[in-house]
This record gives sequence, structure tokens and C-alpha cells, in this order.
Amino acid sequence: MLSVTYFYREPRKTGVSIEGIFSLVKSCLQDRVAIKEFYCDSKLSRLQNIKLAGKHADKINHITGDVNFLALGLKRGRTILTIHDFGFYENPVHSKLVKMMYHFFWLYLPLKRVDIVTVVSEFTKEKLIRYFKFPVDRIRVIPDPVKPVFQRVEKTVAGDRPVVLMLGTGKHKNLDNLIEAAKGCNFHIDIVGWPAPDELERLKQYGISHTIFNGLSDEQVFERYVACDVLFMASLYEGFGMPIIEGQAVGRPVVTSNIGAMREVGEGSAIMVDPHDPIAIQDAITSLLSNSQLRDDLVARGYANAAKYDYRKIAEQYLDVYMELDK
Repeated sequence: MLSVTYFYREPRKTGVSIEGIFSLVKSCLQDRVAIKEFYCDSKLSRLQNIKLAGKHADKINHITGDVNFLALGLKRGRTILTIHDFGFYENPVHSKLVKMMYHFFWLYLPLKRVDIVTVVSEFTKEKLIRYFKFPVDRIRVIPDPVKPVFQRVEKTVAGDRPVVLMLGTGKHKNLDNLIEAAKGCNFHIDIVGWPAPDELERLKQYGISHTIFNGLSDEQVFERYVACDVLFMASLYEGFGMPIIEGQAVGRPVVTSNIGAMREVGEGSAIMVDPHDPIAIQDAITSLLSNSQLRDDLVARGYANAAKYDYRKIAEQYLDVYMELDK
């Protein structure tokens, strides 16, 4: 049987999206691939983790993301690296020194050691080529899968106070412009995450009805999708935009950005807006809440779009990469 080792960052209780993705892949391939797992040790230095990773090297090694530097401890030959986005690399708040260190030790040097890079979108693929001139023939685009917990649940729009759901609260998630869009509107915002103090202050100042949730399990996130009437995912930056697909799988219409990976993932099945324009955001949300024909059409398109990201299909794409390296 084909043998693969997954290399993960240190174990954590929250923010486990990467681990969740590859847990699904592993479950789908268990009868065809023997998959072992290595987790970084948070008590060790990066150099120590690199050395320890080398001792756990397998016939095929797959670095699942966020610990690219582990490639420095693995022999070239049959190593795969998954890159989810370049958000940290492109973040303008980092100093030149931090960016230079990240460039060399998280990306440039590890990329020299791997054989195939998988990326979650064409958007991320283009950045990999532009920033690092990585060979196109060694890149595979494999999107993130939608988890089976996110099942279809029919719903009509709530009458008194419809609910708009937003997942994630880093500044790039664009709660600022959603707040401006919600000013004076009669809808409630469910926010999953930790809003910044200035965002909380403006929610209060504008009298915007809202509820904040955090530390949710997948099952609890599913409950929030079920309860909402519209999903807001008009971020300023995403490497993929998984909530778009999750919301569509549950059967909720989506408002997303007309840029980057979000456009790639949602075009044709969601309302696309300029994420910097609160008026456009407000118009999109109110249109979905007031126009049942538009809403029903987008829900149907969303179901079809989400079906492309079924976790079993994604697992088969990873299997193709493993078999390619096993030749």
C-alpha cells in the first residue's frame, strides 16, 4: 500500500481548518493509502522540529501548510507542499526584515526542496509563479473541500429581522464595511470571531443588532449557517474563501467580493460586490432579502457550485498527486 506522512503544525484547539481538511482526505483514502501524521512540537525550536521531521520522513511526505520550513529537513524526491494563501507574505504591516525572513525560510528555501506544490486556487497559483517563479508543471490546483457536516437545510427569509452571517474578524474580513452597510437597516448580524474594539464601538454607536460567537465547533458553525438568511463573505483578501462553499452547501445565498479567489470560487453563484463599497454591500444584501426569485436562483446555483467541492472528489485529486510521485 502507498505510504504517506502528513506534516502538521503544532496541535491546537481552535483554528484547525488545515487539520480538518486533511483529516477528511485521510478518511477517504484509508483503504488505499497508509497515512501517518507528524505534528510539530510547540516546545521545540523550529530547527529542532526540522530535524525531528527528517526522522519521520516517509516514502512520500506531504507538508499540509503553515509549516513550510519543515521541507528543509526532508530529502528531495517525493515531497509535497500545500500553500493555502500568501496573506502573511503580502501583509503591509510587516517590516522589511520580517518579510525578508519569511520570504527565505518559509517560502523560498522550502520551495527549493519540494517536488510538487498544491495550491487551493488559481489565484494562489498565480502568486506562487509571480513571486517565486515556481515551475507551472509542478503546481497542482486542489481546492479546499466542503465538510460533510454542512448539509442542505431549506429556509425562507425571516420576516421581522433577517440575519446576516459573517465568519472571521481579522481586518481583511471587512467587518468595517459591513457595519457601514448595516447602518439604518433592519437586519441582525451574527459575527463569528473576535471583533476589534473600534468595530464593537461602531456597532454600538449605530445601534446595529448583532450577536458575537467564538470558539465554535463545525457543528455549531453549521447551526449559524442554518439560522442565517444571507452569508456575507466580501473580504478584502482570501486565499480561497471556504465559507462561500459552506454557506452554499447549506442553502444560503452569498454576498462576496468581485476580486481574487472569492471571485474565482463564487462567480456565477453569488452576488459579487466591490468590498470597499458599503452602498454596494447594502444593496446586495437588501436585494437578497426582498427578492425571493433572485434568492432562490442563487441558492440553486450555490448548491451546484458547492457540489464541485465534495470532500470525496478532493481526496481523489490528492490521491492522483501521491500516485504521480510514486511512479
